[in-house]
Amino acid sequence: MHSVAGSQLTTALRFFSHTLAVSGLSLNRALAAGFNAHSVTYNGAYRPYFMPSNAAIKIKLVYDAETRKILGAQFFGDFDLTQSANAISLCIQNKNRIDDLAFTDMLFNPYYDQPFNYLNLVAQLAIEKEANVNNAH
Repeated sequence: MHSVAGSQLTTALRFFSHTLAVSGLSLNRALAAGFNAHSVTYNGAYRPYFMPSNAAIKIKLVYDAETRKILGAQFFGDFDLTQSANAISLCIQNKNRIDDLAFTDMLFNPYYDQPFNYLNLVAQLAIEKEANVNNAH
């Protein structure tokens, strides 16, 4: 018997030179659905600053603070972030945690991304946030 994975409602919109992409739950929707949801935001360049041209990106990652499972993400930038939304959709479908995403081995080439991909970096921010929350208690 086959199971159907469902949909994370992954979608994107091109607005002039900007890309807006989403997958899964926003923080507000996650909280409304009863999750103990937290979020972090990554602001940075999609590739190393020494490259001759670059674009800023913003990623908001939403996750369950108790299970650390990824619940959703929103992406914005002048760089095509649609495949990153697809990657987050796969993380949600496979019930990956922020810990899984933080150190997933990803391609590195300065023409395409940072030594740590921006998906790694946003997940590392989430791990750091949860460590600080736990240390505060």
